Amino acid sequence: MSGKGNFSGWKQGAGAFFREHRGALVVLGLLLVVRLMTLYSLGFGYTLNSDDASYINSGITFARTGTITMHNQYPSAQIMPGMTVLIGLFVLVFGEGKLLWLSLKLLWILMDLGTAWFLYRSVSLFTPKWCGWLGMLPLFRADFLWMNTIILTETPFLLALTGMVYYTLRMGKQPGYRNFWPCAWWYMFGLMMKANIAPYPVFALVYLLVCRYDRKLLLKQCGVLAAVVLCFIIPWTIRNYMQFHAFVPLTYGAGNPTLLGTYQGVGYPADEDLDYVTNVEEPAREKYADYYDENGEVLPQYARYVALQTDGIKAAYRQQVWWDTDWKQMVYSYGVMKPQRMIESVFYWDQALDQTLESVQDLQRLDLYLCIGVIAASLALKKYRKPVLFATAVYLGNIYIYAMTYSFSRYNASLMSMRFLLIGLGGALLMELLRRGMDSLRPQPQRLDP
Repeated sequence: MSGKGNFSGWKQGAGAFFREHRGALVVLGLLLVVRLMTLYSLGFGYTLNSDDASYINSGITFARTGTITMHNQYPSAQIMPGMTVLIGLFVLVFGEGKLLWLSLKLLWILMDLGTAWFLYRSVSLFTPKWCGWLGMLPLFRADFLWMNTIILTETPFLLALTGMVYYTLRMGKQPGYRNFWPCAWWYMFGLMMKANIAPYPVFALVYLLVCRYDRKLLLKQCGVLAAVVLCFIIPWTIRNYMQFHAFVPLTYGAGNPTLLGTYQGVGYPADEDLDYVTNVEEPAREKYADYYDENGEVLPQYARYVALQTDGIKAAYRQQVWWDTDWKQMVYSYGVMKPQRMIESVFYWDQALDQTLESVQDLQRLDLYLCIGVIAASLALKKYRKPVLFATAVYLGNIYIYAMTYSFSRYNASLMSMRFLLIGLGGALLMELLRRGMDSLRPQPQRLDP
């Protein structure tokens, strides 16, 4: 009897859920269909033969040996361990062949649908549900259809970022641990994918303080989050010290993108004008002398580490010369050109469903103009200013974190859900503008003098 009652209650609850979110579930269904169409058209084994193949190989190596690697068979801390461990678990279940690729790509599609769901729920916290549907629609863009067929960090990271933002917004409305724990979970999941998300709690902290969150509770939760993070950081740092004899709390992979970033902008120094032997090669060889063998060659297990650290030394040298010779152009490059280039970029190296790069770039520009309009409307109407400014700060803050290294379309793609959130909120702002406009056009009743 109780079993039938429980089933009946579950059935009623499920029915209520479907009725409440019917529109969003329809959009999710359509997103699923077009993603499956894209996956079928490109092929289950479609790959860039770049970092995506390296991630797969890293996962296979982890499943075989339990070692975190990247680009070779030796232990690595160039990346966070999330992708390697996740793929390794799938290797244990699905093997190392075609079924592995298919299962991972289906998981990537499901994670993207999760991003869409969090967008809908985030917008719906403040607006009618149809605005939440509006925030989901940009995920029909061809660049996201294509990106979800590639086993890179962008898709899981986008899910993590959108999830932690959703639960942060909920914390602003409903203080307590009910929303804190899932927020902490998505933060850790994102951190396992990309180390750049590490400063996110600062953005969340400011937002919650603006929302007048209970400060004592917030202080306790900051301590809990710090303890959770340290539970990973401490053993990970010890592991890295044992492997590389260096303090590496997250990754050592920043040297290469930082170096590449010194070739972006205007006024950067030309290679032929620089003395790399004196200022890079000799200092690097002296600093990392313990990593060389008796023949003067870098030990193979340290080759990647030394190469990336040398890139960091070279980047610092180039930045110093750039600053000394033309600091104004350097500031302009890092402060304006590189962030702008990233904001306008799209990660779309191939085609999905015959959509051209030009058409996607047009949508990216339209998206940018809409976001600027949403921010302006929010400030002018004094509506949704807290969530709008929070999403904007998270987006632009991470854009500048990346711009300090390398301006790259892949990095921007992993942050785009913040712009889609703004578009969803913009739907309600547009209706408010129309309402106020209609009110201003209505004839006002005339007062009769007594």
